[in-house]
Amino acid sequence: MIMQPTSTPTLLHDILDQRAAAAPTAQALRRGNRTWSYRELAGRSDAAARWLSGLGVGRGDRIVLLGHNQIELVPLLFAASRLGAIFVLLSDRTTAYHLRHILADCTPTVVIGGPVAVDLVRASTDVDMPVHTLADAPAATTQPATDVSRPCLSVDPVCLIYTSGSTALPKAVVCTHRQVLFAALAIHSRLSYRSDDTVFCCLPLSFDYGLYQVFLCCVAGARLVLGDDGDAGPTLLRRLDAENVSVLPLVPSLAATLCRLVRRVGIAPTRLRMVTNTGADLSPARCATLRTAMPGLAVVAMFGLTECKRVSIAEPNLDLIRPGSVGRPLPDTEVSIVDEKGQPLPPGVPGELVVRGPNVMAGYWNAPELTAARYRTGKHGQPVLHTGDRCLIDDDGYLYFVGRADDIFKQHGFRVSTTEIEAAALDIPGVEAAAALPPDGEHGSRLAVCGDLTDRQVADGLVARLEEPKLPGECRVVPGLPLTVNGKVDKRTLAEQWAGVPEEAVA
Repeated sequence: MIMQPTSTPTLLHDILDQRAAAAPTAQALRRGNRTWSYRELAGRSDAAARWLSGLGVGRGDRIVLLGHNQIELVPLLFAASRLGAIFVLLSDRTTAYHLRHILADCTPTVVIGGPVAVDLVRASTDVDMPVHTLADAPAATTQPATDVSRPCLSVDPVCLIYTSGSTALPKAVVCTHRQVLFAALAIHSRLSYRSDDTVFCCLPLSFDYGLYQVFLCCVAGARLVLGDDGDAGPTLLRRLDAENVSVLPLVPSLAATLCRLVRRVGIAPTRLRMVTNTGADLSPARCATLRTAMPGLAVVAMFGLTECKRVSIAEPNLDLIRPGSVGRPLPDTEVSIVDEKGQPLPPGVPGELVVRGPNVMAGYWNAPELTAARYRTGKHGQPVLHTGDRCLIDDDGYLYFVGRADDIFKQHGFRVSTTEIEAAALDIPGVEAAAALPPDGEHGSRLAVCGDLTDRQVADGLVARLEEPKLPGECRVVPGLPLTVNGKVDKRTLAEQWAGVPEEAVA
C-alpha cells in the first residue's frame, strides 16, 4: 500500500476528485443532450475502475481505448489512474495496419471502444484479446471510493500517447502522472481557463491537444463540450452560440472555417473570448483575420510536441508585437538552441531546440535506442529532450519556430523552410490554406494552396514575399488539402496524390 498526501494532486484522478469535492454540481462534461456534473463524472470513473478491476486490470496494465470523442471515454481515463493502470487513447479511425502494430507494441489487458471497435480490432490482429464496448462500462456509483490508498507512484506512467506515424510506424511517448499534472497546471497558469468558461473541443481526444482539454477543465472547473469533425464544418457557428462557448482550441484548418463562416453570415459568436492554437503554425495573417472577424478576440499561440507536451505559450495577441513568436517557455522550463555538435547558439541564431524541465516525458515505450537518441543526459545529469525542431530565441527570451529538421532543405544554395513558404502564401489575400513540400527524388519544392484566387495571383504574391531562390518549383491551386484525424495537413498523402493534383499554377 502506498500512502501519500492528497491536498496537492499527485495522481491524475486527484484533479477530478478535488474538483468534484469543491463544486460537485457544476457542469463538467457535455456531449449532445447528455450532461454530467463533476460529481457524476467522478462517480462514473470510480464505477469504471471497479469494473476494470473485475476484468483483471491492475497497476501497470495497459488499457486501449478506441473512440472519437464519445462522452463515455472520459471516465475511463480517470478510472485507469485510480487503478495505477496506463491508458492508450486511439482514434477509431486508426488504420488496421497501424492498430496491429500498436496492439502488439503495448500488449493491452483489455480493449474498449465504440461500436466499430470490435470489428476494427479483429480486422487488425489474429491475437484473441478481451474487447468491450463503451456501453459495457457501468454508470455512476454511490459506493465509497475504490480505495483511500495510492495505487501507484507519481513517477509511474498513466498514459501512452502514440505519435501519428507520418513517416514510420507510430511510437508511444510514455507520460507519467507527475509529468501530465505538471503540464496541465503549467498550461493553466498561462491560459487561465475560468470556472464560468465553456470550452468546445471538436479536436479528437486521441490528439493530446484535445485530451488535455479534459485536464485543463478539471483544474479550472470549466465546462467541456465535446464535438467531432462534423462540428468543424457549416454548423460550427451554431454550436458555438448554442453552447455559449467562450474558449475554442483550434488548428489552422478550423481557424479558416471559423473565419469563412463569420464572413458569410456577418455575425460573430457572442461569447467567444479566446482561441488557442498548437500542432501547426497559425500565421500572423490568419491571426489578423480572426481578430478582424471577431473584434476583441484573444488569439493565443502555443508550441509543443508530444515528447514534452508544451514548451511555450504566448501572451494573447503577441503576434501584433512579435510576429511569428510562440511565446516564452512555461514556468520551470528551460530551453536552449544548439548547433549540430550540441553547442549553445547565441540569441537570434536558429538551431535545434533542446528542452529541460518536469514536462519532459519519460521516453518511448519499447524503444530504448530511440529514447537514448532523443532523451539525453544534460550537463546537470538530468534528461533533456533534443526535439529535432529548428527554432531561435530572441534577446528577450521569446521562442520562434523555424521548422522541423525534415522540412529544412537547400535550394539554389539557400537554406529554405517549408514553414517559411507556407507563411508567405498565407499572407496573400484570398489564400485560406497552404502546404509546402520539400524536394524529393522526383520533384523539387512544391506548394499547394486553397482559396478564391487565381494561379497568377498566387505566383505574384509569392514573388513579392520570398527571395527568388526560395520560390517553390511548383505551385498549384487546389480545392482542398488532405487532413489527418487531428485536423493537420496530411503532407504524406498530399505528396502521394501530387501526380493527380490539377496543375493550375506554376511558380
